[in-house]
Amino acid sequence: MNKKTAVQIFLSLVVVMISLTIFFMYFNQELKTTNKVVSKNEMPEEINEKSNIIKDINYLSKDEDGNTYSIFAEYGEIKDQDPNIIYLRNVKAKISILNSGDINIMSDYAKYNNKSFDTNFYENTKIDYDDHKINCGYLDLSFEKKLAVLYENISYKSLQTNLFADRLEIDLISKNSTISMKDQREKIKIVYKK
Repeated sequence: MNKKTAVQIFLSLVVVMISLTIFFMYFNQELKTTNKVVSKNEMPEEINEKSNIIKDINYLSKDEDGNTYSIFAEYGEIKDQDPNIIYLRNVKAKISILNSGDINIMSDYAKYNNKSFDTNFYENTKIDYDDHKINCGYLDLSFEKKLAVLYENISYKSLQTNLFADRLEIDLISKNSTISMKDQREKIKIVYKK
């Protein structure tokens, strides 16, 4: 083997070694820090085997007007059918609209679309906004339509009013709302406190 070939082999090995070192030092470390995967014994009982589990998941989004939406969950599950949908458990969310108070939301579960930010909260859903407190079965947030739709056993309480209804639609920007019942023969129950 001549000197020229030996030098070329040596330089090729050096390039490969540098490439591998950079990969293991930078890329492998980045993968470890961005994905926090739950071990098998920490998984909730109803989690599917063919899904990806993330513990302590947190998303933050901001629109062009400066309004922010943050959502935190104890667990998140991404199923193979649609990687844009994340099924969340033990959920807390906060909507901060400029020139308005924060809206805090809590629920046992939620379905979050990480492209549109639309979120469907369900089971034990609670909404807190200034002195307004709402409990309901479901809350659907549409950021494209800037609309919140609450339904199933709505109980609204403020300083002077208690309200019970089946459906409540709220425009997130203007705060205008529409209240209704499933059965048109039933009436919305409103109790005023003195």
